[in-house]
Amino acid sequence: MLKAVIDLGSNSVRLVVYQQGPHGTQKEVDNLKQVVRLSNHINREGRISDEGIRITVHVLRQFKQLCEAYEVEEVICVATQAVRIAKNREELVERIYRETGIPVRILSGEEEARYGYLAVVNTIPLEEALTVDVGGGSTEITYFKDRKVLEKISIPYGGVNATKEFLQGDPPTSKEMKRLERTLLTELEKYPWTAGRRCPVIGMGGAARTIAKIHQAQRQYPLSILHAYQMWPYEVTGILELLLSTPLTKRKEMGGLSADRADIIIAGAAILDLVVRRAEANQFILSNKGLRDGILMEEVLKAKNEELLSDMLLHSIENNLDHFHMNRAHAWRVACFSERLFTAMKEAGIHAFGKEELKWLKTAALLHDVGRSISIYDASKHTFYLLLHAPLYGVTHRERVLIAAIASYKSTKQVSTELSRYEEFLHEEDLPLVIQLGVLLRFVRTLDRTETGDIKEIEFIGGEKGGTIRVRAAEDSFLQMELASEWVKKLSKAYHRDFSLEVNRDGIRE
Repeated sequence: MLKAVIDLGSNSVRLVVYQQGPHGTQKEVDNLKQVVRLSNHINREGRISDEGIRITVHVLRQFKQLCEAYEVEEVICVATQAVRIAKNREELVERIYRETGIPVRILSGEEEARYGYLAVVNTIPLEEALTVDVGGGSTEITYFKDRKVLEKISIPYGGVNATKEFLQGDPPTSKEMKRLERTLLTELEKYPWTAGRRCPVIGMGGAARTIAKIHQAQRQYPLSILHAYQMWPYEVTGILELLLSTPLTKRKEMGGLSADRADIIIAGAAILDLVVRRAEANQFILSNKGLRDGILMEEVLKAKNEELLSDMLLHSIENNLDHFHMNRAHAWRVACFSERLFTAMKEAGIHAFGKEELKWLKTAALLHDVGRSISIYDASKHTFYLLLHAPLYGVTHRERVLIAAIASYKSTKQVSTELSRYEEFLHEEDLPLVIQLGVLLRFVRTLDRTETGDIKEIEFIGGEKGGTIRVRAAEDSFLQMELASEWVKKLSKAYHRDFSLEVNRDGIRE
């Protein structure tokens, strides 16, 4: 089933088309953005001009055409601050429906903030944080603790209207910036809970994405993903200072900053920086998920009968299993046997890995075959690449690199080469860790190489110096056992222990 969400914002109109999966999962099919700057089409009387209405309806007609081409079954369209404050908002909503058949729901500021919170709390593993979504005409802020939202507000300033009202210079003068900050502080001081939280601040929206992109470009960040990207609070201030010292013509050429946002980015960055400083944030984290994702997450939670996702990592793994049409039964067998062997080896004193390493191993085990969806040739390279870019929530960027390396392990030389570009994420002990967990996973994978579930049980008998891996297998599992025998040798080498493989075929032991 295909669904679409349209976000009629103050700066742009966005359409996302999703496919509803069989396990309550979602796959993004298409994503389209058109800059409308609806905030600039509100006149002195507080009405959206005829030209503003015409442009908006024109864009929604285009989006309707795309939805029809995809045979979308349900279109959810929401409008935010610019429409919310317009005196003729009902006229706009009525005309959109008349000319496109799309019903528009005008969100309150608190509803908008709540959807942003739902997107963040179900994709970034934090118990406490302040979220800030700087839009074109408003900024939504929430505070959650123990993953439960406690406060949510919307203030009537965003990148577009703040630029229009306060910033005329190129770049803006210090006097203009101080006037903007005083106005913003007056708004924020109405809500004492926004001050002194000393927790992470999670940024959403175009301004936050742009700050993260500029920072990534400056440091030549090796990953191209934005979601869960981390910065120090002073680095947000540093990006703002850089923008303030750069005229518009040069900002348009700045790495990480799109030309259509160059004129409004300073106001957006100033709002974000002020919230970060007022909160005394200990970290700034970028969320690439926002309002539209929160709306869809509400649908997922209803289907699962949960208030919040109980396991965001598992949910995103399920998304990928569906998206890449992977053999779910095989994936779960490999994950379960990997966990059993990992745990037994730990109890025997073979290794000292803990819960974090087990999480990486299980995630890698569930997704180890993802590269085969591209091609069986160079599948290992495809797996490494896909796990660095596929939607995977509940892990840091460092963890993502390690999971990708474990899942794609083929040889020490291969994994060393793959990881060489990502050294900034790695610790000295990470390569041996990847090799040991990668070999363990590869060994277990061979036990179900035919994907027929011929291996019924696995156990480890031994101690610190090594031991026997005992499996109970179907009578005709000769291919798997031949392959597994080779990987037992590599397992012994990786762990510097003596391991042997013992097979029990329906009571006949080899």
